[in-house]
Amino acid sequence: MVGGAAKAPAPVGTAQAAAIADAAPEQVNITGRSSPLARRVAAQNGLELDRITGTGPRGAVVMRDVAAALQAQPTGIAGPTTLRVSSGLQSLQAGTGTPLMFLHGFGAELAAWRPLVARIALQNPMLGVDLAGHGAAPASAVAGFDGLVDDMAQRLADAGITSAHLVGHSLGAAVAVALADRGNLDIRSLTLIAPAGLGPWVNGDFITGFVAAKTEAALRVWMQNLVHSPDRLGDAMVRAAFAARTGSATPGALDALARSLFEGNTQLFSVRPALQRLTCTCRMIFGAQDAIFKASDADMLPGMIGVHRLANVGHLPQVEAATLVARLISEAIHSAG
Repeated sequence: MVGGAAKAPAPVGTAQAAAIADAAPEQVNITGRSSPLARRVAAQNGLELDRITGTGPRGAVVMRDVAAALQAQPTGIAGPTTLRVSSGLQSLQAGTGTPLMFLHGFGAELAAWRPLVARIALQNPMLGVDLAGHGAAPASAVAGFDGLVDDMAQRLADAGITSAHLVGHSLGAAVAVALADRGNLDIRSLTLIAPAGLGPWVNGDFITGFVAAKTEAALRVWMQNLVHSPDRLGDAMVRAAFAARTGSATPGALDALARSLFEGNTQLFSVRPALQRLTCTCRMIFGAQDAIFKASDADMLPGMIGVHRLANVGHLPQVEAATLVARLISEAIHSAG
């Protein structure tokens, strides 16, 4: 249900980047193949430094190279600075074509997708958005699963999103299914990672402990339930998850949302009926050792859904098997046409 990454700083606009390149002297002691300033601005705008030709000392990428790369980006939905709107959408990667929209799980935030996005070999725009009660989402209360879906549908409409490939994890995957089922969006494909809402059981002890944790140490103990191998739960992931909850737009929102979605070890919503009505390309990726939902949730799914069960993987396939998950996402997009 939870992923981890540091909150992304606000992107720098093209004009601002050009001004920085003209006015800000860069450090002479360039590390590796890029200057600190170039690395910072590139990261803020989702640019990959290894795709930028460097004109600095020994071919290093410097600020003027980053500014030129920003200037050369496509306009419109692909531009990283055009998506910071009131709906809370953020660009994870600029590109062209139908966008990929990433929906995180319970207790996570959109920045958790950045490591996976960097592995996906696609040129499409990639967007992230925080679920209500998470990260930088607008401070609005939602009631239950339907309220969560209503809120997301409205924010996508406000942002002008009419067509997308949806990639969701856990609770975000269930929201993606519900959005596709409503028929208000042209959903080209669904990639659902460890989706919620397929069976009645949830690890209620994890939900309670995760929400109640007040320190990083306590949070780490509960987050170990998310992975099959404890060594895959890095310090940065725990710190990011803790920072995300302290920065939530609505104090207590996570606890209130949990109480509206889960009761003890029971999920209070189901997307199985909606799966029967799907007409788009759909793939599901499960960790065989998932400790949050039952592995048997992957059974008895409609035949048109491609199912991938990953051995020695827990509730975070996008972390524990990132390269494979990135490839499966790419294949789903290509198969959708």
